[in-house]
Amino acid sequence: MFIGKIVSASSHIDYVCQVFAKGEAEVVPEPSDYGFGQFVAIEAADGSSLVGLVHNTSLLNPEFGNLGPRLSPHEDLAVFAPDYLSEQATLVAILVVGLLDAHLQARQGVPSIAAHPDARARALARAEIDAFHRAHGHLQMAYLPLLTGLQSALAPSLLEQTFALLSTLFPADSARINVLRANVAWRARILPTG
Repeated sequence: MFIGKIVSASSHIDYVCQVFAKGEAEVVPEPSDYGFGQFVAIEAADGSSLVGLVHNTSLLNPEFGNLGPRLSPHEDLAVFAPDYLSEQATLVAILVVGLLDAHLQARQGVPSIAAHPDARARALARAEIDAFHRAHGHLQMAYLPLLTGLQSALAPSLLEQTFALLSTLFPADSARINVLRANVAWRARILPTG
C-alpha cells in the first residue's frame, strides 16, 4: 500500500514524504502504515526501492491561527468551492538505510542512487523486510551506523524500536540482537560523558 509521495530531501538519505489524504489515493493509509519506526520503500527510477525508516512526523496546517472571517463554513466548501484545496498535510521524515533491487537483493548502507520528486513511498512487506535483513541466511544490520549517527532526540527511540521489531520478526536471532541493543545502549550512556 502506498502511503505518500516524496516532496523534499534534506540530504541524500533523509527524505520528506507527504502522506496521501482523502481523494489522493484509492486507499487512504492508516497512521500505523507510516508510524514511527516503520520500514518503508521509496520507488526508484530503475525498478529498485530505497529502504528507509520513518523517523519523524510533522503536521502542516497553514490555516492555524487564521481567525479571520470566512466566506463559507468549512463544511460548505465542497458545494460552493469544489476546487478548494485543503493545504493541511501530514509529513513523515524517512531515513534511507539501503536498497532492494527488483530481485529482492539487498544492499545496506548509503545507496548510490537517490529518489526523485513525487516518487511514491509504501510500507515494506514482511517478505521485503526479511530479504533486506537476510544475507546468505544470516541477519544483517550494516545500516546501524546510520541510525546511531542520526542527530535527533528521537534516535535512541528509533534504535530501540528497530531492535524490538527485529527481535520479534527474527526470534532465532534475538540473542544477537539483544547483544547489539545492549552495546548501543551502553555507548549512548558512556560516550556523551567523555
